[in-house]
Amino acid sequence: MDNIFGNQPVSGDDFFGREDFVKHLKGILISKNSFLLLGLRRTGKSSVLEEIVRLIGIENPKTIVINLNCQTYESIHDLYKNIYLSLPHTWRSNMRDFMQKAQSIPKKLIDVITDHVEEVDIPYIGSVKLRNDALAYANPLKELLTRFFDEQNQHIVIILDELPFLFENIAEANKESTKLEIEAVLTTLRSWRNIGVSQAICGSLNLHAQLQNLGISQKLLGGVMTQTLPKFTANEAKTMMQQLSAGHVPLKDTDLDEIIRLMPDCIPQFLRYFVFSLNTHWNGEKEGIKTIYDKYVYPNVVKDFEYQFNERFASLSSEYIVLAKKILTQIHKKPGLSEAELLKAIKDENAYSVLLTLDNHEFIIIDQSNQIDFSFEIVRHWWRKKTI
Repeated sequence: MDNIFGNQPVSGDDFFGREDFVKHLKGILISKNSFLLLGLRRTGKSSVLEEIVRLIGIENPKTIVINLNCQTYESIHDLYKNIYLSLPHTWRSNMRDFMQKAQSIPKKLIDVITDHVEEVDIPYIGSVKLRNDALAYANPLKELLTRFFDEQNQHIVIILDELPFLFENIAEANKESTKLEIEAVLTTLRSWRNIGVSQAICGSLNLHAQLQNLGISQKLLGGVMTQTLPKFTANEAKTMMQQLSAGHVPLKDTDLDEIIRLMPDCIPQFLRYFVFSLNTHWNGEKEGIKTIYDKYVYPNVVKDFEYQFNERFASLSSEYIVLAKKILTQIHKKPGLSEAELLKAIKDENAYSVLLTLDNHEFIIIDQSNQIDFSFEIVRHWWRKKTI
């Protein structure tokens, strides 16, 4: 296991745990179906996707995998361009010829999508006209590319990591046509799913909640099965940490128990950084583990993780924030209370809507028995600090 630092997605020998879940998700894609993977930032979603891509390459080498991270994309034409650049080389020239022969798309837009730099009018690239053209021709583009993919007679898998960030970027850059552009992206993806193009959609933001806030129908996610990233078990965490510490300061069972006491959520990236910090700074004394946590692990990874909850909480309406405070405080006082008990204690007609919003934003988790608790211990800790 080489990637001990934990700051990048891992796969292969560096990937550990969740093997059954990876197998399950890979099976969804290979059977020409699609999924939406939900999970908080830094909990291991991207590593799961990277491991799926690796396994498909080994076990299903004829499958064409388009692996995208949408975090920096700003528009629908950015998405098209990066899909084009991820295609096999022979497919690229064929796609460009296919689009040009159709004569239904402006040449400049084709040049941008196919990254045909020598032909592109540079001022056009960042212009309002480019975005307007991309929107105006969204339907012809969708039909053309759908036809092109269908005619290849080869199974295609598209990995769309951090897709919600693309939608956020669209909203910031194109406020007047945000809904139209996002709907164009989702309609295109749905059209491709209909011809058997498998899709793995993933993001740190909950896509369901994002679409609801934007007033966009979730029917555009038709054919996408929602999957939730399972938490690392304590046994998985201990085994991984033992492997990571091999050749350095060996971790005894008491050491592993102390680490998990400090980090009971067993988030893989945090555990990797903890072991890295121990290997770098620890002298093997048990009392030093807490010192390493306080000095290196908490300020460098845990505190940063907590920031996303401040952002999510601040995004709620003022009315919802008042109710959210009451709900989270009640859950903090009585973990595991039932949905009925909580609603009775809050006594507000909007309490259920806010409860669902907190669930969508992953502050809380509602189990099959309708019992409610914080999604992670780290979220409980965040709320305790926030209310002190």
